[in-house]
Parts: sequence; C-alpha cells; structure tokens
Amino acid sequence: MDAEFEDLAVLVVDDDRASRALTMSLCESIGAVEVQQARSGFEALELLRRFTPDIIISDLVMEEMDGIGFTRRIRSHPESPNPYVPIILLTGHADRRTVFEARDAGVNAFLAKPVSMNSLQKKIAVVLAEPREFIRTEDYVGPDRRRQDRPLDGRLDRRRED
Repeated sequence: MDAEFEDLAVLVVDDDRASRALTMSLCESIGAVEVQQARSGFEALELLRRFTPDIIISDLVMEEMDGIGFTRRIRSHPESPNPYVPIILLTGHADRRTVFEARDAGVNAFLAKPVSMNSLQKKIAVVLAEPREFIRTEDYVGPDRRRQDRPLDGRLDRRRED
C-alpha cells in the first residue's frame, strides 16, 4: 500500500464486468480507501450525486455513453456535481484522433490497456500531484491542454514560417 493513496476515493466506470473488477482491484492494491463502480456513464452520473471521488477512471468504449461523452457531461453540464474532478480514460484504441477528441472533451490523462498496477499508480500520481490549471471558455471546459510552459518567442507568425 502506498501512503500517498491511503485517503484516495476512486470511481471506476466500465461496462465490462471483468475490466471493471480488475481496475477496482488495482485501485485497492495501491491503497485507495474507497472504490465505487458504475457500469455506464449514466449510472456514474447518478452515483456522483452522492459520492465525491478524488479521481474517476473510465473506459473509453462503452455502450449508451462512451468515456468521451461521459467526460463532456461531467465538465459541461450545468448540474454536474464536480466538473473539476480528474478523469483518466482507459483505452485499447489510443489512435491520434481519439486522443485529441478525449483531450478536447476535458480528459486529464490516457492510460492504455492492459493496465498494470505500476502504470495505474504512476498515472494517478501524476494527475493528482501535478494538476493542470482548469480552463472554462465558451468552447472548452477542462484541464489546460498545454503540456509545456514555453515562453512565446516574439514571432506572431511562427507557424507560417514552417
């Protein structure tokens, strides 16, 4: 058990029973004190009315509402109980388009399946220890999508020069 996670409350959202059980077991193994589960994005939204997780771990591909749609609802819906909760999306389909779509929906991080205890522990630690500023604009709600703090070099048309 990691002392860093001893007070951690996690919500695991996955429509596959075996995957959900594995993710929950991994969370418990790293020391999460409370792990709740939901079989769908809709069930998770209902559960969030009475449970406040420190982090959500959701599968990407689910029937009814996928992980991206679920993230959008958490981030943007006016009745969302916690639009700022960190969200890690699990997927076996991490193509570039999907990663960008998830990032634009407000996902904090991706984790490729199959998930190991070590990879999950590292990803949770990074998401919680190095939170990115939360952005709310007309077109986007979620963590700052920029991964690096680079100063502007003074050239306004630097992309045109490429």
